[in-house]
Amino acid sequence: MKRQRETRIVGIVYQESDNAELELLSGSQIAGITYFENGSNGLKLVSASNADVGLLSHRIAAGVLYRDANTADVQLLAGSKIVGMVYQKKRSGLKLLSVGPAGLQLLNRKKVKGVLYQERDGADVKLLSETMELSVESGETVLGILCRNEDSS
Repeated sequence: MKRQRETRIVGIVYQESDNAELELLSGSQIAGITYFENGSNGLKLVSASNADVGLLSHRIAAGVLYRDANTADVQLLAGSKIVGMVYQKKRSGLKLLSVGPAGLQLLNRKKVKGVLYQERDGADVKLLSETMELSVESGETVLGILCRNEDSS
């Protein structure tokens, strides 16, 4: 009988540069996470299928090994680009392990009561007040919202 993991990596949030938009590397592409062991110069690798969020929360990520979507090549996403790791514990909502000075927070769908937005050419601010309204026409559903902690910006 195959044992189901307690925690699943949903994706890695990263930025190519300080002013670039946030991007998400899908968890299905991630092969492993490299980190430095405390008090050691040795580089360690943990498989994404066995990743322990508790362990990784106390380590400095050196990078993420991932499979390129278009080729079979394995690439390395540098640790300096990583902003956070989105994960899901069994039977709970999405969580974010924030990394570095970005100060990101994840508002889980249960906490989101509405989203204020402004259309590109409009001056009026509008409100999506129902989480059902946060669903996209194709059937996808908003699971959470990433936001920056104002104290860290």
